[in-house]
Amino acid sequence: MNRRSLVCWCMAGGLFLAGLAIADDMSGMKMDAAGPTSRPAGPAIAAVDLRNTVCPVSGDKVGDSNLVEVYDGKVYHLCCPDCPKDFEKDPAKFAATVAGNPRKYGVK
Repeated sequence: MNRRSLVCWCMAGGLFLAGLAIADDMSGMKMDAAGPTSRPAGPAIAAVDLRNTVCPVSGDKVGDSNLVEVYDGKVYHLCCPDCPKDFEKDPAKFAATVAGNPRKYGVK
């Protein structure tokens, strides 16, 4: 076998092994005839920011807290890291509280 043939065979073998390595890395990517198994999400639904200045959970001022919960298309601002846990337990309760007296929670 001459040197040129040997180089070609070595390159072909290397490309074959590289292809196997790439194919092995793609094992988690399942494809069917229609394309990828996961579909892109639909259009995002915009939530209405109530801009409440009083926390519906604790009744304290929200201040400069950046904690929020989104429920039923509305953004509720919360005052401290403990409030999201309580809000998530019964969001309908807190949404009804704010809806019952929006001015009390600083909703304009």
